[in-house]
Amino acid sequence: MNKNKKSYDRVSKVFDFFRSGDMARWSPDQRTLFKNLNGKVLYIGVGTGQEIINFPPGLDITAVDISYEMLKRSRQRVQKYNGNIHRCQMDAQTTAFADNTFDTVLTVCVLCSVKQPVICLEELKRVLKPDGELVMFEHVLSKNPIYAFILKNMSYITEFLEGTYLDRDTVGNAERAGFNIHSHKNVYLDIVKALRASYQAKGRF
Repeated sequence: MNKNKKSYDRVSKVFDFFRSGDMARWSPDQRTLFKNLNGKVLYIGVGTGQEIINFPPGLDITAVDISYEMLKRSRQRVQKYNGNIHRCQMDAQTTAFADNTFDTVLTVCVLCSVKQPVICLEELKRVLKPDGELVMFEHVLSKNPIYAFILKNMSYITEFLEGTYLDRDTVGNAERAGFNIHSHKNVYLDIVKALRASYQAKGRF
């Protein structure tokens, strides 16, 4: 069984409690970022659905998560959303969607937990339409050497306990996967970022 799946199944009961402080701090920036969601949306890492309250109304969303227990706990928030959300259990690195399916792909604190972030981002690019947009709200490695040292050492613990990495170069990984970052905002120091990206499909001018 996937380590991340087991980890998130295990912590699903207390996930909201430990994320409550983050949500209070991050909600205004999330609401601003999520205004860019449009068309057919793929939401990677729905978890217990905490971010749903920050979505604009009327969206058509496919929300996926690797953890069945997390998905179960998102049910009430999904039902309260003024729009359409369809949930499914899926690994973000190997989705079951056809090429060029979605107008927008959203990740929220996901790219610090997948085992192979560049492969994951390449998969998201595959299912994203050529004129679509990748919207990311992500925890990344700080460029401040003191913060970076702390995060790298904390990662040894979080990787062992949860399969989560606190030292990810998400901006660089997105660029390595073929994306162009065209909007970049630091939400908390330079550790939490709000990002928007697109890619140049082959044959486009």
